[in-house]
Amino acid sequence: MFHPRLTYPEIDIAFGEPECACDLPGTPLQQSGPYAATLAHFGCTSALAELRAEGALIGRARIHLRKIGPLRLAWMPRGPVWCAGAPPDLCTRANAALTLAAPWRALWATSTDAGLEATGLRTKGLRASKSKQMAELDLRPDEAARRAAQHGKWRNRLAHAEKAGLTVTARPLDLPRDAPLLAAETAQRKTRRYAALPTAFTEGWAALAPEASLMITAAEAGAPVAFMLMLLHGDTATYHIGWTGPRGRALSAHNLLLWRASCILRKRGYARLDLGLADPTRGPGLARFKLEAGAMLRDIGPTRLHL
Repeated sequence: MFHPRLTYPEIDIAFGEPECACDLPGTPLQQSGPYAATLAHFGCTSALAELRAEGALIGRARIHLRKIGPLRLAWMPRGPVWCAGAPPDLCTRANAALTLAAPWRALWATSTDAGLEATGLRTKGLRASKSKQMAELDLRPDEAARRAAQHGKWRNRLAHAEKAGLTVTARPLDLPRDAPLLAAETAQRKTRRYAALPTAFTEGWAALAPEASLMITAAEAGAPVAFMLMLLHGDTATYHIGWTGPRGRALSAHNLLLWRASCILRKRGYARLDLGLADPTRGPGLARFKLEAGAMLRDIGPTRLHL
């Protein structure tokens, strides 16, 4: 049930957690219901704000709350999520009123998705991180159009993998059956020195939303050579983690897995596959892999701290 906290002329903001808080189209992972449920598994509570103008829903914002000693932190990543066609001027006013409407006092950490700062949804406060870019695959075009959007070299590696005789399986994450593959990714993470959500998060997601994942694996003669794990939420899928061994790299297995995953997700009605950060400075090879797969860039505004 939602409880109104603040009403501006034409703007109503209410906080609550309804039983059927379906994610709006285009909701990123960090604003999704399964993400909030998984964080709650580790002691982080969340609140969902509904933003309305003249009685019509224009957006939702999920805020994750944690106490660090005497300090309460309210984290709103990549939010609010706006309804299609929501008037920009009303979104601006609703966003500005959101922190004032909250039924708690906290230090806020907020960021916004592509273009929102440019339209006036700028949050005042200390800039805590730089802007980022995410790579996204649009799954709505048909197979021919999506394949044509790939860079020639990427498409050639895909064709190479398709002729390699790999066995591809796709299903939800199954623990403890898939624990050895997760362990291989953890070891790869240490070797390559990159950061990702802890394995406990993946285990928590699988326990709370057992069907909301796509584990796609490539094997040669029965031995896994690569895998990718996607998390599913609303009409969006998000690349979570992946691993490949020397044989998988030689056979371009990840090209094949990403392509097959995109085809499976499109058939299931997903509109977008979020491939994560594209940072040409810190990870030029990975950024190139994502963009040459046909992904487009989405700007993510800086994280700002404010009361």
